[in-house]
Amino acid sequence: MTTKAAERPTLVENIQVLQVGKYGVRIDEKTWYGVNEPLTPSSFALGGYKISLVVSKTGKKYINEILGAEVVASAPVVAAAPVIAAPVVQPKPIENKATPLKFDDKSIQIQRQGLYQAALQSPALPQWALNVTEYLSLVRQVADAGIAYVREGK
Repeated sequence: MTTKAAERPTLVENIQVLQVGKYGVRIDEKTWYGVNEPLTPSSFALGGYKISLVVSKTGKKYINEILGAEVVASAPVVAAAPVIAAPVVQPKPIENKATPLKFDDKSIQIQRQGLYQAALQSPALPQWALNVTEYLSLVRQVADAGIAYVREGK
């Protein structure tokens, strides 16, 4: 009796390993090859390899064996960029030129609506209420306190 892996044809490819992952190796921008036992992803380092592989029914490729390391002349060599420390800039002192905020009816309506919605979505408030009436009362109290806090900045 033959195994399923033996039924699939074995292919030989030259690959360039760009990244070693948890389950396999990446050979280009999007393509990953899995690794069959006894190999593990830690069997690979970045660089060129001649490999033996099988293709699953779904089309995924799995590496069975490393046939040799390939020296790829066109392999990109990326040098680490020098680290240059950014100059330290002392912040300028903040001048208090704030003008008092003016609230028109529309901005007050937007504030009330936003603060009411935030209070309504608070996960803590339902724990303090025994029924819906108490809950809505708490929501309104929290929203009103928020509005008062926002207006303190005048």
